[in-house]
Amino acid sequence: MVKCTKTRIDILRHGLPEGHDCLRGHTDFPITPTGMSQMTKAVKGLDDIEQVIASPLQRCSEFANQFSQQFTLPYQQLNHWKEMNFGDWDGKSHDTLWQQYGSLLETYWQNPWLSTPHGGETLKAFDRRIQQAWDQLLDNYLGQKILLVTHAGVMKQLMRILLEMPENTNYLHRIDLPYAARYRVTVTTDENGIHWPQIQWPVEQQY
Repeated sequence: MVKCTKTRIDILRHGLPEGHDCLRGHTDFPITPTGMSQMTKAVKGLDDIEQVIASPLQRCSEFANQFSQQFTLPYQQLNHWKEMNFGDWDGKSHDTLWQQYGSLLETYWQNPWLSTPHGGETLKAFDRRIQQAWDQLLDNYLGQKILLVTHAGVMKQLMRILLEMPENTNYLHRIDLPYAARYRVTVTTDENGIHWPQIQWPVEQQY
C-alpha cells in the first residue's frame, strides 16, 4: 500500500488597502478597516489551521498576525511571499504611470517576460522566487494545514507554476482575484517525495 501525505494550503489575498489606485508592489500601504472585514469574512469557518504564513507587508501581515493570535497559532512572516517589486513604478498611481510612461507601460504589459523597464524585479526572477517559496513551504510544513496570506500577483504566479502555464502574459489578464480572494491547494506527496498539487477554487462549499 502506497503511503501518501496530504498538505493543505489556503491562500488568501489581502483585503482593501490604502493606495487603492496604485501599483503597490513592495510599497507598504496599510490595510483599511474594510479590508480587514473582507479578510475575516473570507476565512469564516477555517478553524483547523495549524500554521500561519504571511508576506511582511502590512496589508497582509496585520490580518495574519491577528488571526494567529486569535487561534494561538504559530506565525511566520517571509519576504519570499511579497508582491513583485516594480522598481521606479512602485507605489505610483495608475494615472501617473500612464502619463509618465505611456507606450512603454503598454509594451511592458503586453509581455513582461521580455523586459524590465521599471528597474525592479524581472518577471523571471519573481517566478523563480515564488517557486522557491513554494518548495520551501512544502519542505517545512509537509502534512500540515496552512493559511498563507499574500498578494494577487503572487497568487497568479503560483497558479502559473502549479498549472504549468506557458511563460506569456495571458494568465495575468485572465485570472480575476478580487480583494480577500481565497483558493486552496491540496498537495498529495507520495512515498517518493513527488508532490501532486490540486487547486480548489472556490472553497466555501467544502465546509
